[in-house]
This record gives sequence, structure tokens and C-alpha cells, in this order.
Amino acid sequence: MNTEEMLEEFDVVVVGGGTAGLSGALTLGRARRSVLVLDSGQPRNAPADAAHGLLSRDGVSPRDLLRTGRIEVALYGGTLLQEGATSARRTDGGFVVGTQSGRTFRARRLLVTTGLVDELPEVPGLWARWGRDVLHCPYCHGWEVRERTIGVLGTSAASVHQALLFRQWSPRVTLFLHAGPEPSEEQWERLAARGIEVVQGEVSGLDVTNDALSDVRLASGLRVPVDALVVAPRFVARGEILSGLGVDPVEHPG
Repeated sequence: MNTEEMLEEFDVVVVGGGTAGLSGALTLGRARRSVLVLDSGQPRNAPADAAHGLLSRDGVSPRDLLRTGRIEVALYGGTLLQEGATSARRTDGGFVVGTQSGRTFRARRLLVTTGLVDELPEVPGLWARWGRDVLHCPYCHGWEVRERTIGVLGTSAASVHQALLFRQWSPRVTLFLHAGPEPSEEQWERLAARGIEVVQGEVSGLDVTNDALSDVRLASGLRVPVDALVVAPRFVARGEILSGLGVDPVEHPG
């Protein structure tokens, strides 16, 4: 008997123990499939205090949501291992997956749900406030900052769209052009029609008072009061595990 024949085998190995991976594992468990979930313990939404827009669980802590999901997967016979997968390769009849501790598993099928990593603009102080009062999604966090003073950090042409979106939640929205392009004539008109102030100049940092965002600081020395700052992160796929399978992530055309 060779070494691969002696490996622990599952119908499906799920790489990534976030909500997507656990949802898949739950359904597979209910379908009476043997399932292993490998989780590195680095969920993308870890900085957030609450998850919103989830029917019947609105406002739930992301960590509590995952904790409940793990319990449900285990109830249907799923196996959960708190370590990340480091390699995956095809073999006769399926896949072989290696982990951080050096363990190796065989799987008939492989479900990769490693998700994304958020890369924020290079402005000092953004990461420390990320998921708290530095935000990106109006539908996730807009209600929490309704009627407050909201800034939008300009990084691309889409920043104008972000400012117009957040105007639904507050009449006090300011677009900081920062590294973004000058709005077109039509965009200037739309911003003016919605009462959105536009501030020229590079943003150099943030001011925090009593553990809350208080100002956006410009390179000129100007400080503009805000309660929340909207940014547009770059979404990077956690696709390293796929390289051994001949699959490489590509930039989204949008």
C-alpha cells in the first residue's frame, strides 16, 4: 500500500471556513457526504462588529455567526480543522490537500471558498479604523452612519458613484478628491444637485478622538470633520491554493 492510499479521505475537502465554506459544508453534510473544512482563522469580516442584511440574523457578530455555523456543520458529521491549506494537487480519483501542520488529506472533490483580501489605499490610519468608521459598503454600514457626517476618499472614477450612493443615508456627504480623477462636467452637476461638497487636495491621515474618527487631515494642513470615511478597497482573491491546480486569478474586467 502506498502513502497516498493511507491518507485520510473525504468526499469533499472545503478550503476556507467562512460563511460560504460552512454553508457548502452544511449542505454536503445533509446530503450524507463526508466533509472536511480547513480554516486558517482569518475571516475577511473580522474587523466588523456586526453583519447586516442577513435575514433573521441582522446585527449578528461575524465571529458568533461562524461559531454557530461550525456547530451546525459538526451536527451533520462534518469535520473542522483550524488550520489553513497550503497545497492542492490533482491525483487519480480526486485531489490531495496539504495543511500548515504538514497533514495531508485525500478528497474526491475540492471546494475552494478562500474569498478575498481587502487592500486599502495607502493613507495612514485607515487600517486601524477599518470595519468601524472606515467603511466601503453602504448596504452593510449605511444605516449605522445615517444622518452623520460622511467623507468619501477619492481613488478612482467610481468614487463619485460612492458619494452619490451614501447621500441616500445622510445629507452631509463630502467627497475628498485625493488621488481620484477630476469629476466630469456631468458629475459636477450631479454632486451639486445632491449637495455633496468636494474637497481638493491629498489626504494625509485621520484624526481620532475618544476612539472615534473625528477628522480627515489633508496634506495642506486642513482638517475636515467627519464621523465616517468611505473607501474603495482593492479586492484580491486568496487564490494561492489554486496554483497547484493550474488555476490563476485574473483581474476583474470591471
